[in-house]
Amino acid sequence: MPEAVSTKPTMNKINLQPALASMDHDEDILYAVVNAFIEEVPKLVTQLEDALAAGDQAAVERAAHTLKGNFRILQLQTQQTSWANIEIMAHQNALNQIPECLPEAKTITHDVLTQLKSALESRES
Repeated sequence: MPEAVSTKPTMNKINLQPALASMDHDEDILYAVVNAFIEEVPKLVTQLEDALAAGDQAAVERAAHTLKGNFRILQLQTQQTSWANIEIMAHQNALNQIPECLPEAKTITHDVLTQLKSALESRES
């Protein structure tokens, strides 16, 4: 079975240049994806927490997998590691270990969301 990778919260400034490059340098596409990320990610975190409270292993794994994917789309591999670890724990049906990892994942997510909202606001002004 794969083991979870050790992570530490990363509060560094995110770099959207790799994501922009992966989108053929089309800023309209990048910011549409950023906007979708901002809308979808908080809902996914809530879904994961609700599924965890209900003991729904499959739903926890699915939400963590989708969260991980959202970060990868924006080329935020370092920031997605916490969600990848939660996905691994859910896959291994180790739901009891996830609550101790959630604060870190949520802190990183909050930081990314704050930075993305700021980037979006800067673009719109």
